[in-house]
Amino acid sequence: MKQIKPEETIATLLDGAPGEDFDFTRVLPSGERTNTRYRLQVLRVEENHHALRDSQKYAKEIGELEGYGDIYREQQAVEIILRSLRHPEKRERGDGTAYYPQVFTDARQVRMSFNETELAVLLNAYQITKAKHGALEGLDQHDAETWIARLSDPLRGPFFQSQLDSLHWPALIALLAAVSRDLYLEAGRTLPSLDDSSESAPASFAAATGPSGEPPSASSTASDVTVGPEKILTAEEARAIVEERKKPR
Repeated sequence: MKQIKPEETIATLLDGAPGEDFDFTRVLPSGERTNTRYRLQVLRVEENHHALRDSQKYAKEIGELEGYGDIYREQQAVEIILRSLRHPEKRERGDGTAYYPQVFTDARQVRMSFNETELAVLLNAYQITKAKHGALEGLDQHDAETWIARLSDPLRGPFFQSQLDSLHWPALIALLAAVSRDLYLEAGRTLPSLDDSSESAPASFAAATGPSGEPPSASSTASDVTVGPEKILTAEEARAIVEERKKPR
């Protein structure tokens, strides 16, 4: 295994995170097909944390005050695409370092530019990119007790959280809440009441409605990977697609 020197780490921060180019095809209401090339770039931990923070802030501003409901989940996708969607051509800074510039500068631009099915396509393309270049775990790779031990560690908890795919965070919260509920019942304590809280039904981009006809899609320019909006890929499904494409034909 290659030993990375500190100065090489700094260089990778300036160069930017790894990514993949995708041809994004959308069908306009007129039936016209448009094709745009985008780059999806893997988010760093700091960027991912900012995406989650801004998703929570937006959901509260809109009025979703309890839990992680539809608005939070959809805004999380918007914040991820805001940070990961890049122009495919590099540009140079004044100091000579190159980077891929972001397509959008704020989340509202993303919400106004894509409908839900198009956003789902881009999110799946990001999942494929992350599966190819990332080293993240799925929720089901460890039991609830392991996650409790990991996340409760005051020093290593944030690291273990960053190693889990962020799309699994709502499921992890539900898992830990179920464990807490069982502990409440075992201790003979009354469960907290839901009478005064609002509930949000689970949302799914796969159920999103949009213009009839051919759905949008994204295809990688580096391989034969093509993704659509039928469902949001999990980290495991994205990794399986990447591994399948690596097999000799």
